[in-house]
Amino acid sequence: MEFEIMFDHMPEYVLIRTYGEASAHGFDDLLTTLVNSPEWVTGNRQLVDHRKLSAEHLTNDDIQKIESISKKYGEQLAGGHVAFVVSDTVSFGMVRMYEMLGGENTHSKIRVFYSINEAAAWLKQ
Repeated sequence: MEFEIMFDHMPEYVLIRTYGEASAHGFDDLLTTLVNSPEWVTGNRQLVDHRKLSAEHLTNDDIQKIESISKKYGEQLAGGHVAFVVSDTVSFGMVRMYEMLGGENTHSKIRVFYSINEAAAWLKQ
């Protein structure tokens, strides 16, 4: 799993783009890099673009691991809003599963979108 973290849209949100095959290890690397970035501010809003991420092979166990990894960084993430952008119903369902397994305890609000423009507009509200 590859990713890019861009702080160009601050203070509205941090843009995160992901690519390749999703994995718990990849999400751990992503969150480690994010919260250790000198530009990161606790509670920043995030726009996470997963449209080029392949998630269909993830299992319920993988989703639980990803949720556990998010909890590990909960204090650094500190309840910021997060908008996920996905390209298909499988990915939409995976994000909703993450939310239901406790992701809403890490983020103050979670929304899933098919449009990056709608996601950005929601974060700017």
